[in-house]
Amino acid sequence: MNALTRPILSVPLALLLLLLTGLPAYALEHRSGDTLVVSASEVVNDDLAVSARLLQIDGVIHGDLYAFAQTLTIRGVVDGDVIAVAQQVVVDGQVHGSVRAGGATVQINGAVDRNVTSAGQLVRVGASGQVGGSVIGAAETLSLAGDVGGGLLGAGDNVVLQGRIARDVELSLNRLQLAPGASVGGNFDYSAEREVSIPTPVVRGQTRFHPVVRPQRVDRRNVSHFFGAVSTFLSLTWLAGSAIVGLVMLRAFPRFVARFLDALRQSAPASFGIGFVALVATIPLAIVMAITIVGIPAAAVLVGGYAGGLFLGWLLLAVAVGGVLIGLVRRGRTWPLGWSFLLGLLVLYVVTRIPFLGPLVTFLGVCLGLGALLTALYRTWRRDELGTSGAVSAVFLP
Repeated sequence: MNALTRPILSVPLALLLLLLTGLPAYALEHRSGDTLVVSASEVVNDDLAVSARLLQIDGVIHGDLYAFAQTLTIRGVVDGDVIAVAQQVVVDGQVHGSVRAGGATVQINGAVDRNVTSAGQLVRVGASGQVGGSVIGAAETLSLAGDVGGGLLGAGDNVVLQGRIARDVELSLNRLQLAPGASVGGNFDYSAEREVSIPTPVVRGQTRFHPVVRPQRVDRRNVSHFFGAVSTFLSLTWLAGSAIVGLVMLRAFPRFVARFLDALRQSAPASFGIGFVALVATIPLAIVMAITIVGIPAAAVLVGGYAGGLFLGWLLLAVAVGGVLIGLVRRGRTWPLGWSFLLGLLVLYVVTRIPFLGPLVTFLGVCLGLGALLTALYRTWRRDELGTSGAVSAVFLP
């Protein structure tokens, strides 16, 4: 792997590792609305999942915060981690855990005790911002004016360093600006087309420049390496995003997860058959419906539901796969459901990339997951009782 692709691919890898070390607990409070505010006098003694257009945290959350919003502003205190997807994320208060955020703008003006992992157009640690751990980011503009107690790993078109970074820096960049007050306590490695003049007092360790050469002729091997790197980056980003969606799904809809596992446990062959029929017949049916103008909206809804069903069925199948593996090792003893899901997701990710075997496993898994999802939706519509009284077991033994 060359010097340019290593920092880029490290970003989704690091995001995935941080997700693996940041598993949530079982309890969860869910809120939704247009504008939501956790007032300064309010204390939430639980993990909190929120979906809103405008979300403002002025109080105290004794747990993790999961946020899906247009604008998220944190002025209070979050004892756990912050996992957010928003157009704008602003942390003016204090986060005792880590911040993992994606959006157009991610701004850290307050204190984050652990790490910041982010991707967006602008990722910035303001002059008053303090990060106890490391900053891992990918952005069009990556700006650090505050204090970082760990290192910096990132990629950006424009990188601006103005504050203190206690440890190593590894960057892939186009332009670098070193403002007064910038300091790096470790080594400084950067990949760029042109070497940048970095004053010796700024870096206490070694400064290493890795040139990125654009060849005049198109080399098939370089093209192959490039597309391979892009493919790996996208697949790892998909894996990290799937992990986030899956963990939120487990917390928000535990009864439906239990119903899916019941459907898979009680009628796996039937679920596979239903999934196979749905997989094969949905697209032709949508095409037939789209022939008439009246049927185009219905066809669009059908295709959207089809895509969503494939994705959710795969995530729920990962819960079952991880449960089987953990159940075999631990001989029936329970295990946190989040660990089962992440283990199953990683196993499916690895196995589906094995030549010849991967496509077969993908086909079987998609049919099984989609069929069990449709069965669970049907039983939910009928309001059938769960065999386990609604409890979600982390051990799945068919």
